[in-house]
Amino acid sequence: MDIKVQRENRLHGNPQFPLAVYLQERKAFEPILDNHWHEEAEFLWIVSGQAIFQIGLATFELHAGEGIYIPCGEVHGGYSLENSPCTYVAMVFHLDWLTEAKDGAALRFLQPIQRGEAVIPSKYTEATIWGELVMQRLSRINQFYEADDAAREMKIKAELYLLFADLISNEQWTLRDPSSSVDTLTIDRLKGAVAYIEENCGQPITVGQLAEAARMSTGHFSRIFKSFMRKTPMEYVNHYRIQQAAYLLQNVNITVAEAAMEVGLTNFSYFSKKFKSIYDCTPSDFRKKLRCL
Repeated sequence: MDIKVQRENRLHGNPQFPLAVYLQERKAFEPILDNHWHEEAEFLWIVSGQAIFQIGLATFELHAGEGIYIPCGEVHGGYSLENSPCTYVAMVFHLDWLTEAKDGAALRFLQPIQRGEAVIPSKYTEATIWGELVMQRLSRINQFYEADDAAREMKIKAELYLLFADLISNEQWTLRDPSSSVDTLTIDRLKGAVAYIEENCGQPITVGQLAEAARMSTGHFSRIFKSFMRKTPMEYVNHYRIQQAAYLLQNVNITVAEAAMEVGLTNFSYFSKKFKSIYDCTPSDFRKKLRCL
């Protein structure tokens, strides 16, 4: 089962090879991808089906053979399009892996992308030459990732360099509009609120406390938060609490009631109802499923 927090802290790959590829299969009516972020960059593309993905406040409708690029630290998520099934691949990688050489190309082109000072397109389709090139390189990276080849890491790194080179050659690398820095500040403030939730989820939390953590007025914070996260602040808090409870239930030494109390949900009836709405089973059945994996 895929249990995530919204600020993703897991290591993708390893320090020597900071890249990982994940195949995600979602049935009809299943959630696609909770809004979250991580410090790594990401390419994500649809293998079959369709879905809508959100990066910041922008949304992109994707079908099979189409993909998106998610910059470092950007809030992103996905949700169902017409309740259809969707299978997608996510390739998450640390740009340090490409910029560590500190050569001229890294300094001029890749480090500005890493710092958010330059941008590349968000959506990729075969309707453009550069989009087709990117999708072809992503397909090759996926093949190399699955291959039993001593040189696979070298081949993947070469394809990533060529992917960015294709975009630069086709004039798809541009400096960011300075006016967009306002959005960056807003996102950073929202992350402050989310960090507060993560650090205090076992305690009572109010919208006012979250707004203070984000350095916004309560009304403005509530509107902005829902725009980015697709949930009201308290819906998000309780969703996060349920996810943490699911994580705790992997420990056989903790009871269901103790897991609920640990995440600040003292109303056991509400906890069970909310848990079932997210995981489509009761907390006890969830634990049984984990034991069968």
